[in-house]
Order: sequence, then C-alpha cells, then structure tokens
Amino acid sequence: MTGFNLLFPSVVRFGEGSLSLLEKENIPGTCGVIITGGNSAKKSGALDRAAAYLKKTGKKIYIFDGVEPEVSVETVDKAAQFCKSVKADFIIGLGGGSALDCAKAAAGCAADKYSVVEYLEDKVKLINPPLYFAAVPTTAGTGSECTKNSVLTRTDKKIKISLRGDMLVPRLVLADPQLTYSMPPDITAWTGMDALTHAVESYFSSGANEVTKALSVSAIKLIQANLVKAYKNGDNIEARRAMLLGSLTAGFAFANAGLGAVHGLGHPVGAICKMPHGLVNAIMLPHVLKYNKKACLKSMKALEKEAGNDIIETVMNLNKKIKIPEKISDVCKNAKELSGLILSTTVYSGSMQYNPVKMDAEKTEKLLKRVL
Repeated sequence: MTGFNLLFPSVVRFGEGSLSLLEKENIPGTCGVIITGGNSAKKSGALDRAAAYLKKTGKKIYIFDGVEPEVSVETVDKAAQFCKSVKADFIIGLGGGSALDCAKAAAGCAADKYSVVEYLEDKVKLINPPLYFAAVPTTAGTGSECTKNSVLTRTDKKIKISLRGDMLVPRLVLADPQLTYSMPPDITAWTGMDALTHAVESYFSSGANEVTKALSVSAIKLIQANLVKAYKNGDNIEARRAMLLGSLTAGFAFANAGLGAVHGLGHPVGAICKMPHGLVNAIMLPHVLKYNKKACLKSMKALEKEAGNDIIETVMNLNKKIKIPEKISDVCKNAKELSGLILSTTVYSGSMQYNPVKMDAEKTEKLLKRVL
C-alpha cells in the first residue's frame, strides 16, 4: 500500500435549501461579487435569492454576469478586474462549470496584478492568497466546486488549458439540489455524463487510491441509477438529489485521482469543434473504455463486481436512452477535417498522463479516428 494526499474544499454543505446558508456562513469581508452566467441563474431566481441572503448580513453585493459556456481567458480577466474595481473581499461562483471556473480563476487573479494568461504561460506564479471563494453549483456534473483547477479557453489558440493551484480550492461549497431542478433534458444528459466520466476515469486513473476508488464507485452507482430518471422527468426530486450527490462525489474522486484520455483528448475536441464539454465526454467515454480495456482488465472486473454490471455496456445503454450521438461527427459535421488541428493541440500532461494506456501521438491518432 502506497501513501497518498487528499485535497478537499474547507466546508461542504449538501442538501435542499443550502443556498440559504449564505446568510449564516461566516464569509469574511463587507463587499462581494457574485459571478454567474447570462441566463439560467436569473431565470430560476437563484441569483436574486443568493444576493438577498448575502445582503441580509449587511454586505454590499455586486453582480458580474454573462459568463459564456466554455469560459474564455478574456472573461476571466474582465471578472478579476471588476472584482478589483469594487474592492471585493470575496467571490461567490453561482452556476455551471464555466461560471465556477471563471469565479475560481478570478479569485486568484484579483489578488494580484497579472492577466490570467501570464499565469497559464508560467510567466508568473499564483503566490498571493486568492479572494475568499465560495462555489454554488446549479448543474449536476462538472465537479468544479471540488477542484483546484479552472478550465479556460484560449480563444487565440483554440485550446483549453487549466489554471491550477491548491489555494484555488473553494473555501465553501453549497450544493443545493433545488438549484438543479430547472435544468432542461439536454443539459441534464450532458452534465450527468460528465459526472459519470469523472467517476469512471478517476477509478481507472493511475493516480487512484483506496479512498478515491471508493468515492468513484459510490458516484457510479448513484449516477447510473438516476440519470435516466432525471432526464425523463426533471421534477423527480429524488433523482435530482442523487445526481447532484453523485456529481459531488465524483468531483472529490477525480480532484484527487486525476482523469484520463476522455478529458485529455476531449478538451481539444471541444475547443476546436465548439461542442459542450459534457457532450464530448459522453460520446468519447465508451470509445476510450474499449481502447483502455486490455490495460485495465483487473480493475474493470473489480469495478463491474462492485457496480453490478458491465461498465462499457452500461455507458452505451445510458447514452442511447438519453439520446447521445455515437460519434463526434454526428454533431460537428467537419470533425474529420479538423482532426489534424485537434491532434496538434493535444497535450500529454494533465489528464492524459493518468490514462491506463500511456498515450503518445500515434496512439492518440488511432483513438481519435474511432471517436470521430
């Protein structure tokens, strides 16, 4: 048995009505910014409620909205500058993965004078303590509320890249299943499969340990039993609750174990084909599992014993039931023509280094042909 390290958010509150705890938590400072997307949090009323709870404590609250899907470095810089301009003491990230990633990165950048690009290019390091950051997810899938990294889009280079740092782990997570009730079926499907990918890839990751594997298995069981229910009936409260718990649990697993080739190749595919991250993962997961099977037969049998089914078959059946296409080209018609660009922007660090099959350019090209 080898040693391992674990990193988790300081405080996690899970349960219906958790959003109201913004009024009771000891969030430092007198001025804060809620960073969110352009529509869903407003339409659901979550943004107004979050602001109202914070204002009850006497804090001054500003809103930075309009975070786009697959958030760009330009938006992060604007958010960080906005936080500086109002002299914010803390940041609340409210929304899906892009909103949380933007808020997380802005919390780090607002504590210094540099553009996020300079951190990403290793010109400077994250040294100053970030602003206090609380994450409030409104989707059940991304796991961003659990991690130390923020996945950002470099629009100039058409790549996705992560800003990482132990200090970026949220100080507070409020995981309220009620905030996920308004997710439409397609978002439910994509984010749900994103969470399942986190759980499955972290289980087979070369960085997995006894604790992360137990978390992965728990998440897999929750998600495979409830994703179709939540997809078909968004008002199924128990399914929604189980999906958020599964997403959170999978987030704890992959944040500490790492992922694999679905994410390593999926990030450039998503950036270049302009596809939602969760949808890319859903399409790629069964292909990557088949590709990795020989390298992790023992682990796959162990997982199937614990989960009670054939994991590859289960993933394929789930995809069919929630209308996930079989290939990337079913969504991005010119995907095959873009394969050279995808391969040229794929990196072999980060998620890719934890894949059971050690990937190189030749192996990645073979895998990509299967997926496209």
